[in-house]
Amino acid sequence: MKRIIYIISLLFIISCNSQDKKPDSKILDKPQPVKHNTMNNEYDYKKLVSSKTEYFDIKKFYQNNEDGLGKTYETENGTKTEESAGDEGGWFMSNSTLKSSLFTIHKEFNLKGIIQEKWVNFRNGGGAVGIKYKFDDLGKLIKEDDTDKNFKITPQDVIKFCQENNIDLFSDYTFIERFIDEKTKESFYNVNYRGKYEEKFGARIVIQLDGNSGEIQKVICINGKHNDSVETLYDIKEEKEKSAMIYKSYQGKDYNQAEWIVFEEKKYEAYCKRTGRPYTPKNQRQEPRTDNQGYKSPFLADDFEKGTDNTPKKKKGYWG
Repeated sequence: MKRIIYIISLLFIISCNSQDKKPDSKILDKPQPVKHNTMNNEYDYKKLVSSKTEYFDIKKFYQNNEDGLGKTYETENGTKTEESAGDEGGWFMSNSTLKSSLFTIHKEFNLKGIIQEKWVNFRNGGGAVGIKYKFDDLGKLIKEDDTDKNFKITPQDVIKFCQENNIDLFSDYTFIERFIDEKTKESFYNVNYRGKYEEKFGARIVIQLDGNSGEIQKVICINGKHNDSVETLYDIKEEKEKSAMIYKSYQGKDYNQAEWIVFEEKKYEAYCKRTGRPYTPKNQRQEPRTDNQGYKSPFLADDFEKGTDNTPKKKKGYWG
């Protein structure tokens, strides 16, 4: 009998635990960010290229391709490679994307097939990441440029941003650029994709992120057969300008909206102390509702009217 009771109790506990975990299923369905400590080699762009000297297989390139036209092929492990050549074999180039990778390996060779430059880009022709390696005509390493040095926001951070915003990173319409403004020396990422931003659909949406803070700087929606419809959905500069505009003027001093909110709250707190009323911060005060007819609005510092001589004139209210 004790054994039966124990089994029933155990089943009851398991059932309760299962019910408690149901809400987590939504979290599990959400795309997970790429983490450095569990990253596969094909996602860790820093491991995709090295300073090693390499050579282009010129003979293989011209097999069944006497005109030297670009060619694309896929290896057994799923790596897709696109190759091309300059006029009369003046140079050779290859772009290789590993299966399920968000990055492409870019390599440039001279007319003898000796490596000249190589680095990693975001897939679909996106911006460079990691180290750019440069070689002399004999394939000797002569320079390394760190393209990450001016960016605090990492490619993995941007990948996570895209996943959290349901941006399909493997779509042919998705590519990520990054650049440095030559005048201001500020760094930026541009996330380009086809889809929605909030409720607005775009054949191409461009979200610009600050390369150091990750803050959204601008969102542009592009539509039309020839990309002739360009709409700015968000611009942080415009938002800051709006915020900086004069919101209220009081006793000869101008306030923007943020400054006015702080000023008004301080005046209300001082009023409560002066009159002996209990002070409740604004974020804790009860807002008026239709079922709360007895509620009185909190003190407002702009509870004034302008008199004929442009001087503040009190209304009836809490001020005394």
